[in-house]
Amino acid sequence: MNSGPLMVNSRHVVRHIVYAVLLSVLGALGSNAQTVPFTLTPSAFSPPALDPGDSAVSTINVAAVSGSGFDSAVSLTCAVTSTTVTSNLPTCLISPDSETPPGGASLTISSCGGTSSTCTAPTPPGLYSITVTGTSGSDVLTIALAINVVPVAQDYALSVLPTTATPSPITPGNVATTTVTVSPIGNYTGTVTLACLSVSPVVAAAPYCTFSPPSVAVTSGPSPTTMLTITTLGNIPTVTPPLWLPRPFYLLSLLFPVLLLAGTARPKKRRLKLMGWILLMAMATGLILLPACNTNYTNNPTGLTTPKNTYTFTLSATDQKGNGPANSTTSAATVTLTVN
Repeated sequence: MNSGPLMVNSRHVVRHIVYAVLLSVLGALGSNAQTVPFTLTPSAFSPPALDPGDSAVSTINVAAVSGSGFDSAVSLTCAVTSTTVTSNLPTCLISPDSETPPGGASLTISSCGGTSSTCTAPTPPGLYSITVTGTSGSDVLTIALAINVVPVAQDYALSVLPTTATPSPITPGNVATTTVTVSPIGNYTGTVTLACLSVSPVVAAAPYCTFSPPSVAVTSGPSPTTMLTITTLGNIPTVTPPLWLPRPFYLLSLLFPVLLLAGTARPKKRRLKLMGWILLMAMATGLILLPACNTNYTNNPTGLTTPKNTYTFTLSATDQKGNGPANSTTSAATVTLTVN
């Protein structure tokens, strides 16, 4: 048996003491920790981005944690912050501001516009953070959301339905129609005058278009429409009936059967003579009435005819400020028509 002195490593002793202290502290924290018995789940904002002056809405769903038995009211508050903007920030509103699970509250984010009474200027573009806090007694839960403020150009766009004018195909001298809609973008309002910018292929006596009405007023109501008529050139005759017919010719038309019967009852020579007079009068009547029946080409005063082809019209417009449609360069409104 070794009766020498007992050697103790002080470093090992200190290490074990520290471990014991940490375990006791962590155990105490774990025993005192409490789990929030409810959850807050937001839906996506609609619309997903804000134009200055507009609003977006999200639904905050309040639910109890499974197995917690939680059924108390949860008070809801919200706040909007930005790392770069200090004034004219969007505002938030939760309605109702207290909800008992299961339930949902509406979160509305409103940005500043030029007509807002609470803002001195529109909300600057950028990313904004929204904090939603739910409180029930000593239980507090916070969730974070974000939304972009992006200025949307106030403009309008043209669309056509159907994109092929009807009827199609048509023969030269006839017309076809379609409907053009002027749709506002953002909060646009104004008076828009429509026009056909071009037609291809470029030929002599090409069809031409007109609008009825030629201008429309764009308001906050339904998008206005106008009828587009495409006219082709061609010789389609229109017969003008006699402008007048004297009464004696009406009388002659009534007496003609009587005279014919009378002629058949007379001797042969007199009957032939009477039939000759009747034939002569009928020929004279035709010669008198012939100038009154006139054939016109009122739909084609130039005498030209639209060639057979498929034509494409590109539409455009301008408003009172001289602005054209937003889709004039990217996806311009077009109409096609086939002429046989």
